[in-house]
Amino acid sequence: MTNLQVIQKMYKDFGSGDIPAVMAAFDSDVVFIRPGEPVIPFSGEFRGFDGLKKMFTIVAQTVKINAFLPKHFLTNEDTVAVIGEDHADVLATGKSYNSQWVYVYTLKENKVIHVQVYLDTLELAEAFRS
Repeated sequence: MTNLQVIQKMYKDFGSGDIPAVMAAFDSDVVFIRPGEPVIPFSGEFRGFDGLKKMFTIVAQTVKINAFLPKHFLTNEDTVAVIGEDHADVLATGKSYNSQWVYVYTLKENKVIHVQVYLDTLELAEAFRS
């Protein structure tokens, strides 16, 4: 399987709600970095499987994802960048956000070892503020 196929499968699994299959795409020592103010509960640096589980749990407990749409996949050797958008409702505030994003994945031996997310954090922060 190519790195691109690993990432495409991961997005398909996420879309179907198969979190164990999503987790299988990651290396046990993965570093996942999501920018944002502390008001965004799933911003920060998450390390390893425990960190990923924590991040996915926080996301599930704080937002209702209405759409998560990867649009373009770009690849170069050990890196896959995905450009997309998502639409979600913040459960605590009832506010919504629409976010354009880029996820940059670094892979080694067909496992994701590093993720850096780029997005408009102000849009999310405003939705989380009461």
